[in-house]
Amino acid sequence: MQIEELRKICRKIKINTNYQYDTDVLIRRKMVFLAQNAKKILDIGKSSREWYDHFSTDQIITLDVNQYGDYPDILDDICNLQKIQGSIFDGIICMSILEHVYSPESAVNNIFSILKDGGYVFSFIPFLYRYHAPDDLKYQDFYRFSKDGIAYLFRNFSNVILYPVRGKYSTIMNINAIWKFVIEKKFGEKLNKLIDRIFGNSNEKENVSGFYIWAKK
Repeated sequence: MQIEELRKICRKIKINTNYQYDTDVLIRRKMVFLAQNAKKILDIGKSSREWYDHFSTDQIITLDVNQYGDYPDILDDICNLQKIQGSIFDGIICMSILEHVYSPESAVNNIFSILKDGGYVFSFIPFLYRYHAPDDLKYQDFYRFSKDGIAYLFRNFSNVILYPVRGKYSTIMNINAIWKFVIEKKFGEKLNKLIDRIFGNSNEKENVSGFYIWAKK
């Protein structure tokens, strides 16, 4: 691939900072959109989490490489799909999954192949974030992605919007698990915005915790 083609790929994506410190609103809007507009949804890793019950039972199915009791509906490897064929989904949810797969490019290519034309993917991928695989390696933590890396992974999609999360200094704080799960949980994202404003980096688009991705085929 020529360098100019890579530059074109990286420039193709759009970055929206409107939800940088208000990600709950972003998630709610995208999940509601999918619930109202997608007839058939694949939830990879049941990553919709608390939003799962907002979808009807005949609208959404789950996929995972691991079996957890009665979950998932489809036991398969998103990097090497065997049980799903054809472009059959109107929407795909893949939140905080791609850093845990051994071949993210294969995973995204498979997501693209099973998505209908005009369908949407809602995803999240971390960038500057701590290692977070369990000690027993039930799942692994392989990769981190800059905006350029995401642009290349999703290069086949017709439209890709990235929503950065936090700014430079709040991202540094967030690497500490105590900050993320105790302090930030108690005081909310407004504290992150205040920290970044104090240090003059509230408009940071690249050096962030990660990116929500809204991609249309």
